Amino acid sequence: MSARKDLSAIDVNRAAVLLFTVSIFLPFYFSLAAVSCIAFRTMVNYRIRAKAFRAPYTKLLFAFLAVSFFVAAAYNNYKGMAYSILIYAVVTCGLFLRSIMTRQLFHLAMDTACAASLWCVLAAVIQKAAAYASAPDYRPVSLFTNANYYGMIIEFVVLIALYRIFTNPEHMSFYSVVIGLNLIGLYLTGSCSSFVAMLSAVLIMLLYKKKRKLTVLFCAVVVLYVTATVLFPGASPRSSNALETTLAQRLSIWSTSLKAIEQTPIWGRGASAYGMIYEQFGGYATYHCHNLALDTLLNFGIAGTVAVCFYLAMQIRLLILRFCNNICSDMNLLCAAALAAVFVHGITDVTIVWIQTGALFFLITSSMGIGSAYLEEHVLRPQLLPELEDRPQTVYLKN
Repeated sequence: MSARKDLSAIDVNRAAVLLFTVSIFLPFYFSLAAVSCIAFRTMVNYRIRAKAFRAPYTKLLFAFLAVSFFVAAAYNNYKGMAYSILIYAVVTCGLFLRSIMTRQLFHLAMDTACAASLWCVLAAVIQKAAAYASAPDYRPVSLFTNANYYGMIIEFVVLIALYRIFTNPEHMSFYSVVIGLNLIGLYLTGSCSSFVAMLSAVLIMLLYKKKRKLTVLFCAVVVLYVTATVLFPGASPRSSNALETTLAQRLSIWSTSLKAIEQTPIWGRGASAYGMIYEQFGGYATYHCHNLALDTLLNFGIAGTVAVCFYLAMQIRLLILRFCNNICSDMNLLCAAALAAVFVHGITDVTIVWIQTGALFFLITSSMGIGSAYLEEHVLRPQLLPELEDRPQTVYLKN
């Protein structure tokens, strides 16, 4: 009876992960529903909640989210209060994924993401074709609310497909098609930030895997593409005037953010604070600071930024320990590349702070829950009498 109950729980978890994955590639209402359902199930079920919240430094993360909610309330930042609750739900969902993830389920979720990305490319092509006659500079958003959000989704999908080429070479043709079609989608979005972030992350993966010939070919193709857009400006998805305008907007946003940060340096003003202050300082009208560091400082202040940086540093430490102990090295590489993409993209935008992009990032990093028991038992947990114990052997978990 107990075995049947456990099997049923595994089936439910498997279905939840796959539905969650598919929801990312649908309009954000579906992602919101999936995240809310998983977060609610996690919170009301003691066994699931205890297992999910066992991840390191979870209490610190939730304390930070609680403080950000009340800071937003103090400034009547109602949108920030709502975002704090949404971030709480997304984080809870991510911790749940991490707690139940297995190698087989992770690979199934990654393949599902690759397949689901194809209808997003189709939607982008249709949108571009429909708008081209009246607005040739139109940037399709596919099934997302913003072209830059779609660009970040493509970054992650390309990394996932490349990871699956390394771990499942028998289906290289499928993953190559996924990469090729998503690059078409990236071109249509005209997102320069996404393009640079994707190049950086892909280069990290190729160099780590020591794919020298592929790295040289990749760099050559990039150089040829950049050269072609310089020599033939019409081949570029965006005009030089558009890029100049974008840069001017960024400079206005950043200078406005710095002025606002000086007023509330310690605690910030709560999530999505830029929308409250840009009129006060005469800045460009938009929703956020278009820089992860500035957005974090404006929203959460120095105190919140320190908490975020500490939590992030501890997760990177865990990732390094997994590399050093050969625990799911290819999965760790995917996590590291995705994190690098977020950092690079974060220089000019904060597209990671959205339910679909954040959900896909948490899905990718959920692989850090695989093999975590070995890491906690043999690496993180201090040994009371090390001289009386056998030295633990390095474990290899095949991807």
